[in-house]
Amino acid sequence: MKQIIAIIRDERIEATKEALEIIGVTGVTFLYVSGRGQQKGKISTHELGVSLNRNLRMPLMNAHYGREPPDDPTEVTGSPFPPDTEFAFGFLPKRMLIMVACNDDVSRIVQAIVNANLTGSHGDGRVFICPMISAIRVRTGEQGDRALS
Repeated sequence: MKQIIAIIRDERIEATKEALEIIGVTGVTFLYVSGRGQQKGKISTHELGVSLNRNLRMPLMNAHYGREPPDDPTEVTGSPFPPDTEFAFGFLPKRMLIMVACNDDVSRIVQAIVNANLTGSHGDGRVFICPMISAIRVRTGEQGDRALS
């Protein structure tokens, strides 16, 4: 029995959920987290718009993606910067997935997570696989692998 912990891009959560559903994974916990890795907390104007729109539930449009630049550069709904401009924040919004699986299922779960999140860019994420001693289903008292099914 193993615990799988994955840190992924916030905008890849739906693709990851679909990939896990396709292979029959039903038990997974998703958490909102923030962090940084090799990309050192840098994010492009376009990625910033996607993250803010998802996390703050507010419309954020870039002038280069479908409308004229705002008259006031401080206007929240637009960005006066080119889409390839990078900003350094220190910590970026991410999602953490936590699940426990039988040893036989670990490789296909990890492969599904990697395939759903691979863009080839910094910030695609990390997957950690940790040994688990046991699991107990509270409702029935089942232990070990039986508690997972």
